[in-house]
Amino acid sequence: MSALPTTKPAIHTAPIPQEIIEEIETFEDEVQRLQSGETPADIFKPFRLQFGIYGQRQPDVQMVRIKIPFGGLTANQLRRVAEIAETYATGVGHVTTRQDIQLHFVPLTHVGTIMRMLAEVGLTTREACANTVRNVTACALAGICPGEVFDVTPYANTIARHLLRNPLTQSLPRKFKIAFSGCLSDCALTPIHDVGLLASRNAEGTIGFKMVVGGGLGSTPRVAKLLREFVPMEELLPSIEACIKVFDNLGNRKNRSKARMKFVIDKLGFEEFKRQWQEAYDTLLKTGATTSGLTLLPYQDEAPLIMPTKVGNGTPSNGTNRNGTGQEASNGASETHAQFDVWRKTNVIAQRQAGFLTAVVKLPSGDMTTEQIYALADFAETYANGNIRTTISQNMIIRWIPETRIEEFYQALVSQGLGAPGAEGIEDIVSCPGTDTCGLGITSSKGLARALSELFPAGETPPDLKGVDIKISGCHNSCAQHHIATIGLHGVGKRIGDHIAPVYELHLGGQVNGTAKIAQLIVKVPAKNVPAAIQHLLDYYRKDREDGESLQAFIARMGKAKLKQELIPHTFLPAYADDAEYYFDWEADEKFTVEDLGPGECAGGALEMIDNRMLEAEQELYHARLLAEKHQYGIATNKAYRAVVAGAKAILVTEGMDPNTDADTLAEYDRLVTAKGLMPETYRNLTAHLDDLGSKGSSTEFLQRNLDFARGFVEACRTATEEIGQDLKLAPVEMGEEQPSGKQAQEPPATSQTSDAEVYDLRGVACPMNYVKTKLKMEMMDEGEQLEVWLDAGDPIKNVPMSLKNDGHKILTEEAIDGDQQHFKILVEKVEA
Repeated sequence: MSALPTTKPAIHTAPIPQEIIEEIETFEDEVQRLQSGETPADIFKPFRLQFGIYGQRQPDVQMVRIKIPFGGLTANQLRRVAEIAETYATGVGHVTTRQDIQLHFVPLTHVGTIMRMLAEVGLTTREACANTVRNVTACALAGICPGEVFDVTPYANTIARHLLRNPLTQSLPRKFKIAFSGCLSDCALTPIHDVGLLASRNAEGTIGFKMVVGGGLGSTPRVAKLLREFVPMEELLPSIEACIKVFDNLGNRKNRSKARMKFVIDKLGFEEFKRQWQEAYDTLLKTGATTSGLTLLPYQDEAPLIMPTKVGNGTPSNGTNRNGTGQEASNGASETHAQFDVWRKTNVIAQRQAGFLTAVVKLPSGDMTTEQIYALADFAETYANGNIRTTISQNMIIRWIPETRIEEFYQALVSQGLGAPGAEGIEDIVSCPGTDTCGLGITSSKGLARALSELFPAGETPPDLKGVDIKISGCHNSCAQHHIATIGLHGVGKRIGDHIAPVYELHLGGQVNGTAKIAQLIVKVPAKNVPAAIQHLLDYYRKDREDGESLQAFIARMGKAKLKQELIPHTFLPAYADDAEYYFDWEADEKFTVEDLGPGECAGGALEMIDNRMLEAEQELYHARLLAEKHQYGIATNKAYRAVVAGAKAILVTEGMDPNTDADTLAEYDRLVTAKGLMPETYRNLTAHLDDLGSKGSSTEFLQRNLDFARGFVEACRTATEEIGQDLKLAPVEMGEEQPSGKQAQEPPATSQTSDAEVYDLRGVACPMNYVKTKLKMEMMDEGEQLEVWLDAGDPIKNVPMSLKNDGHKILTEEAIDGDQQHFKILVEKVEA
């Protein structure tokens, strides 16, 4: 079908309030100072972020994030977004998982103009980024959902507007996220927010909210905890503000990676957090906060003037009254009607208001062109009431479509390439921008999403995958919310020799609907193996599932160990010389690199080092099992031996050790790990156990004994390492006897110098081991003590000081050693966390 012409009517604007004009002028003044060199870039960056403007990985262009409370837009506002995208960006708008719209590749000099254009139609970028209250999200079906307790839209809108530009929220320790859901399906995902509000009704029938706090994803995902079972409407605002006040007062302002409210709760304990919240709440009431009622801001979202009828306005032009279920008008239209039926089944929702439907417009990876944006604005006015909502699944929805016009609406979508079925299903893959534009992105999440779309053709999802979703993040920050997906993926890099390959961590079993659950990390899979790994998972599910068992239930029943064993074959990464294709990301023309990432990732590098050694151990075990099945007992025993050595090397990373030989590995393991009680007693004196593994027995019993030992040891290593956080500490294991203190010195002695501080010479020690060794050394020091660390130029001097600062320590000086630019020294002062 040829595209229907889109209209570009004049956009209705309103005068910009003077305070907003002054705000924009302030931004423009700072841009001029930046470009003249008067304001340094690192000073301008937080200022820019406060206005919702992100830098991209590409130089000299910005990402503009438009903040859209509860995802609500008018057709007029949407046309203004299209106009800006067409004039100042790439002609593409991207819907985010927070219901915002992002525009990319915008020159900084145009940003002030864009802010004015948005302000004229009641939109802003203000506080869509930075350490503020981010966009307040809500279920996109609020107000029309058949199962909702009440419409949460006015509450989400009012809270969002109240907190915007509010002095309380301008300089928080870290970002703060709020969501509103109207029914038990919890479409807005309240358990993963700093404050989540779920509509409820108390025993007297009064409406209010169930309030949970402290959720979040990122590198340390948490499910929110219940703060109040029922919040009356008159207490909603002070209840939220009290949470923000506690966070503002007690949030970690030294260590950005430990700054979210979930870490405040971790540190205080939830009971103490509740006490602090109650104190803040009571103080708010004493100082003038009102509980007399919440004044809701108006928001018009009512039925359109064209009312539904059995025959009349909007009847399809072929003369049939289908209502989605009627007979075909002619055999010639059967294919078109069949496609419509598929689309209606997956993309259309019956509203609680009789005779009206809501349609979900599926946007691949959340992207839509300028022409499509203009068209959606037209369609919202032509077929509905002129309002549109973005969704947290990166789609758009149009509500209030008369049932008699739904097929006509569908044909209009098809004319603009927007008629794809499968919205909100497994084929509707959520992905962040990844390396397309994001400065933090590691992998091409959009590229992988397009590759996976071949596994899941639109509208052809089998019934056994209903309710299954896939979410892909280009890094651990979880912008695509991979931690709560049935199948979640996030990108990392893996180095083999001189080359780095794109790899994804595969997380399985996440969910929010019903009981919130964070997905488990199962394996790391090279990017090019991901489609095959997911197909293998689905084949395994269909082969071994129980009657009526969902994939979610199957994942839970199988557990991590069995799933990992099944998927291990997909984890192998060939050397670059054997298959260079693995070292190019999806849709990439250049070899994969992570050079664009900033410094200060030493702890993450150490954790990756541990994870890589554990993967090696599990791969060796996998080979041992295959060889044993073929009666190759001697080689299978050798593989079991290699698995144990790899596991021991993973544990030794936490002690700042990376031995070169097997003998050194076993000796250091027995000296350090066993002595500190960091592993179960069964796995003490590893050298003696491995003497047996290294022998050449050939009986089935001999092999089974060694395989059992290796399997048990690797599992114990995995259990220990899975509990490691950014502090890189292993928890001691009960050993049945008192163990020596963990504060014995194990590092090479520092050289004595004229400086008052002890000197620790780590020249020649590569990242991340130089950081791990320094971290261990700092742990043996008292607060206020200083340590002088000698490091090589390049990555060591770039990364180690930043990582120590992230841990909360003070970097007092940093300078070259005797003018030698090949080696540097830093002076670090210990600060207790």
